[in-house]
Amino acid sequence: MDAAEDRTGRHDDRDTRRALLHAATFVFADRGFDAATLREVTRAAGANIAAVNYHFRSKDELLRLTLEQCLGPLNAARLGAMKACEGDPQPTLRTVLRAIVAPLVELSLDERGGRAAIRLMLQTKALPRALTNEIFAEQFDELHRLSRRMLQRAAPELGEAQIALRYEYIRGAILHIVADLDPNARRMPGLEDIQDHVSNSALIDDIISFCETGFSTSD
Repeated sequence: MDAAEDRTGRHDDRDTRRALLHAATFVFADRGFDAATLREVTRAAGANIAAVNYHFRSKDELLRLTLEQCLGPLNAARLGAMKACEGDPQPTLRTVLRAIVAPLVELSLDERGGRAAIRLMLQTKALPRALTNEIFAEQFDELHRLSRRMLQRAAPELGEAQIALRYEYIRGAILHIVADLDPNARRMPGLEDIQDHVSNSALIDDIISFCETGFSTSD
């Protein structure tokens, strides 16, 4: 094989690997980690089973790399927004909430107009397993610690347990509403008129206002 052929072969390998990861994102999001099969992934990628074994060795490794590729950039943006907020000596609650809410809403929108990343995240909560728990700890633990610390700075009158609980309320509200507004999800009664039409900016502002009210309410 000459140099040109070798370069072409390597390029084809990279294309196949990218295609498998791209296909796996949507197959896992649509079908679930356990129900999805490698054959479904390879069919969507236009590849064969041997390609999965060659590039990833196992379904678990494909899942790991799919989650890292899908969630890594989203997590990095969220962490960056929170670190920018950390540089403010007196962050307001609304500023901190925007750093939590905006990147998750804006960057989770996928090329199909849905929220595959959100559905992947919800699966790990609904069906926890050692592998996904490990991946999510690697991806998100630093973000969660920093977010709680910033909320504490914005609302120093609240105790550590109150901050932790209200942070979870915020996260739950975001994931739930964004998942329900995913056009690939089940049509939700009462949301039909906005499910396909709500803008990211309007959604972000509405979630922030909702969370700001709930978060600042005293016990």
